[in-house]
Amino acid sequence: MDDAFKLLRPRSGESLVKGDRKPDADVGGAVHKPAQEPIDAPDGRARRNVHLPQSERALNKWLAERREKGREGLVNILNETHVTQFGPLKVKGNITLIHEDGSLELANQLSLCRCGHSKNKPFCDEQHIEAEFKCPGRFAQGSEAPTPMRPVPLAVTCVENGPLQFVGRMRIQDYLGQQCTKMRGSLCRCGHSANKPFCDGSHERVGFKTSAPKPASS
Repeated sequence: MDDAFKLLRPRSGESLVKGDRKPDADVGGAVHKPAQEPIDAPDGRARRNVHLPQSERALNKWLAERREKGREGLVNILNETHVTQFGPLKVKGNITLIHEDGSLELANQLSLCRCGHSKNKPFCDEQHIEAEFKCPGRFAQGSEAPTPMRPVPLAVTCVENGPLQFVGRMRIQDYLGQQCTKMRGSLCRCGHSANKPFCDGSHERVGFKTSAPKPASS
């Protein structure tokens, strides 16, 4: 499995380095800007999403551009998430990670925190070891779609103080080999869901925060 998580190069020959933030790039090479202004539809009309969080507005734009571009710019790797035992979510595929501020990050592999203790969210920094995170990662959900047979885009959105939401056909596998395939869903990253690795809304109950609280003004 180690080889499966090596970074791949896109067809254009540009390498994608793990962890590099590329807020102005898209999978197909199009230019993005962080969503500071209302995002326009392809025909120039303003979308009615000016009150949405910037991460959701960025996802709307990403989806519209994917519909226009199809499979352009994809590398030959299938979307898959490995739920590691007592550890992070290891995601591989044609990933566009949408941060809470609406900025985009391209990757072919990511290690994402699911224990809720990382100081570098959404990425794993191995705080699950110190926190003694004990969730083995087993699950018993069935598939909602056929297993992916060709590369497709995958968007993973970091919801502020909430889960990791994904859109795009993805196979999810636990450490025992149990698999399911979904077209969209929400993955727990607070560490308290009773339905791990999937979100059940427990982040609201426990007051999960995805960023450190700001210091009080002196």
